[in-house]
Amino acid sequence: MRFIFTVLFLAVLTLPFELFAQNAEPDKVKKKNTTISVPVSVSDREGHYINGLKKDDFTLFLDGVEQKITFFATYDEPLNVALLIDTSISTKYTLEKIKEAAKDFIELLNPNDKCLITTFDSKVAILNSLTSNQETLKDSVEKIQSATQPGTVIFRAVDQVIKNSFNDVEGRKAIVLLSDGKDLGSSIRKDALFGLLEESEVLIYTVFYKTGAGSDKIILEADGTIKEVKDKKKPKEKKPKKKDNEYRVSIPAQVGLPTKEEIDFLERNDDIAAIDLLKDVSDTTAGRFYLSDTPKLRDVFKRVASELRKQYRLGFRSKELDNDTTTHNIIVKVKRSDAVVRARGRFRAKQL
Repeated sequence: MRFIFTVLFLAVLTLPFELFAQNAEPDKVKKKNTTISVPVSVSDREGHYINGLKKDDFTLFLDGVEQKITFFATYDEPLNVALLIDTSISTKYTLEKIKEAAKDFIELLNPNDKCLITTFDSKVAILNSLTSNQETLKDSVEKIQSATQPGTVIFRAVDQVIKNSFNDVEGRKAIVLLSDGKDLGSSIRKDALFGLLEESEVLIYTVFYKTGAGSDKIILEADGTIKEVKDKKKPKEKKPKKKDNEYRVSIPAQVGLPTKEEIDFLERNDDIAAIDLLKDVSDTTAGRFYLSDTPKLRDVFKRVASELRKQYRLGFRSKELDNDTTTHNIIVKVKRSDAVVRARGRFRAKQL
């Protein structure tokens, strides 16, 4: 009996301390430091990349407040890149040239770089996991075929690669996206995709390759604006006079059918809308947009590979951004008067 009384006494004695510990627990919970990665490209005003910069050359601001740069990496850091290739029906006659250009891009990767090949039309197909084996990558490219069903799920392809293929990957991550059209068939909304891009540290390089009617008249100006080249008016040819004794048969035109000029106009408008979308995707992630016809894709790939080698990656930590769904502004400055800096301008720690 005495033993039971002693146990009860000790239990009552320790009760206030246990209650105090429970009440004090929330105060001991510390917010984790959210790490934000900021890819940065630096060039002079002529477009030549500036190499050899150090961490102290950069200043980084979040919503106007300077942040301490806790991580700094140069372009020597290995690269993880996803090559996303549009295989919709419209690529049927250009796909072989696209595949050859893609193989050239693979050969430009360094031995420590890793790559995956993804295709998209009405569905998304990831053909291999991230690998540095170039033969595996080329085999994946060789198996690519054009679709037989309509659809161009660009949004879904980007979403799937970022969320699944790049989810647990550390280091530099980039997507090279080739397409000739607007998104058609994705279950993901445009605003949801851009919300994901604001959270992600993945650079996206978009390449619009021209295949549609009239697309050869669309050019990209040096300042990034899209311009349509107007046709020069040709002098009217004089038609020979018809003899009065010729028979004339009048066939009425079908009502409601668009003319060739109207079709070309609609296709050009679709192309311009697609270009604007791809430009926005690249600008949001601090990547770059390219406009190319299919024969010049090899040169475009070389320029993309070169730029990926000439980037810096800055990082900073913040306790305040944990579970924060607000969109924040990021500004990166370099201590050089002739420097042009391209970095992600918006950031959100967690999606709504």
